[in-house]
Amino acid sequence: MGISKPSVRQKSAALALAAGVAGIAAAPFLWMGRAGDGPDTPPWVLPPVSGSLRESETWTYRTNQAGATALIYVDRSCVHCKAELELWESVAEGDADGVAVWVVASPRSVMEGANWVPPSLRARTVHDRDGSVGRALGVSAVPATFWIDETDTVRIVRVGRSNRNMLAENMVAMSGMGESKS
Repeated sequence: MGISKPSVRQKSAALALAAGVAGIAAAPFLWMGRAGDGPDTPPWVLPPVSGSLRESETWTYRTNQAGATALIYVDRSCVHCKAELELWESVAEGDADGVAVWVVASPRSVMEGANWVPPSLRARTVHDRDGSVGRALGVSAVPATFWIDETDTVRIVRVGRSNRNMLAENMVAMSGMGESKS
């Protein structure tokens, strides 16, 4: 009794199943809304953006007087976003001096409270309820990080997960920008 070769129908079904599984695995990474109007390549001036801190409290982005800001746009159900925030937490402790960190949660994110980011990250969470922040930034996938200097100019845009070295280098570069202009 030998092993029979799979038929064309079985091969097709296996390929369709594999493609479906790959699509489901990538779904949290892809932003399900329309791509925004923000430019792709920095530098560009950040348009006015605002979101919700709590049910009745509105947040409007204001330049960090001390230096640079990082806006990390995430979806709470995205495994890649969770990993990105954990990476930020591990690097930010010693290297984020002079860089204010804001986590912006997508409209799809279920917000049980305003502070679901790791506490040691020292970041506040903003809920982009209507998607206007994502559209203004041109978010088409998450996680997306926007590095903004004290003149409201977006200097670095990173879409997807960072690695430890890249994150530390961006923090040093952005911290240095604030120091060199004073």
